[in-house]
Amino acid sequence: MNNANNTQTSSQNSRKYIVMDIVFYGSSLNYDQGTSNYQELKKITKWDGRQYTLVSRYALRYSLLKTAEDLGLWRNAPGTILERAGEGEKTVIQPSIRSLLSGEILTYPEFDFFGYLITGTTPQNNREAPVKISHAISMTPYNYDSHFSGNLGYAKRMVEAGVAEKMDANLFTVEEHQTYYIYTIVIDINRIGRSEIYLYYKDKDIKKENNILVEEAKDKSRKEINIVEEVNFEVNKLDKLFVIEYSLKDLNIRQKRIDDLIRAVLNLNRNIKARNESLRPKLLILGIYKNAPYKTLKDRIILANEFEEIYEEIAKPEDKGVKITRKIVKLERPTFKILGGLPGNPQPQILENEETILGNIQEQNNNQNITQVYIYHTPEIKVYIEN
Repeated sequence: MNNANNTQTSSQNSRKYIVMDIVFYGSSLNYDQGTSNYQELKKITKWDGRQYTLVSRYALRYSLLKTAEDLGLWRNAPGTILERAGEGEKTVIQPSIRSLLSGEILTYPEFDFFGYLITGTTPQNNREAPVKISHAISMTPYNYDSHFSGNLGYAKRMVEAGVAEKMDANLFTVEEHQTYYIYTIVIDINRIGRSEIYLYYKDKDIKKENNILVEEAKDKSRKEINIVEEVNFEVNKLDKLFVIEYSLKDLNIRQKRIDDLIRAVLNLNRNIKARNESLRPKLLILGIYKNAPYKTLKDRIILANEFEEIYEEIAKPEDKGVKITRKIVKLERPTFKILGGLPGNPQPQILENEETILGNIQEQNNNQNITQVYIYHTPEIKVYIEN
């Protein structure tokens, strides 16, 4: 038992992060509210004054949770542990207070990864997400491509059947953008499978009795909450606050959760407007950082121009001159440049598939104070590192 406690304490004292800078190829992935019969893509204006399409981090998180459940990697929280909090029309959906106090909330990866806010306790309890996802921004500007469409088939059948007197095909315009997108995921490994909550009771005491959380008033009346079997907990007092720390009993579950999250990212899909779009990485820069500041290379990954210039200078001694040739050629494949090199990796390792990615993450987790960066990319693109 002591060895296990020492191992866990040592793990908590070290800082471990996984950073994934991801490039994927997709088409029209996130629509805004729009107006009337015009369906507008979400956009953002960058430093160059041009507009780029955006896939919000909320849309990515939703698709990530859906992909993981479809693949059988984990089960998302059922509606039975959710409730509406607040009064009148201004209510919000959040996990129930009982799921928080019983530790059940920690058994669902979505709350463990992406956090929560529960307003019904005093003070309010929120879990800052150990897994951070940025917006995905297109790597080429939006040029206002769109298409005009309507429900012609339905309208025609209604006229033919005599149900309608004229064609009304519900015409609408949809913005389109097909390009490469880039985003970043940061995983704080130490915080996976652990959480703590704070409670203020003026006239109550909170204590632990076996696997039961007890709230005891001054008149000795008691309220007991059974803690779920998968979770350990400890109760401490800090000034006027009670601090309850929860952790998963099985440390192997924490590693499996991280593996499952990465599997979901590597197989990410998004269902939108009757389409299934693959968001699987075309380029992945995977950084594993231990006891060192983590870095994202998102702003240093550039999609090269479609054309490049080739310059040749050939001496002609017999003519006492020089022949200069300049050619503009179209690139054979999309080319990405990583500017400024990679941290700690003059010669980064190239990963070939999903299993080598997971294998290297697990191997690095067993090493101490090592920072390692890996690159994975699919065959249809080229990648260059410019130091």
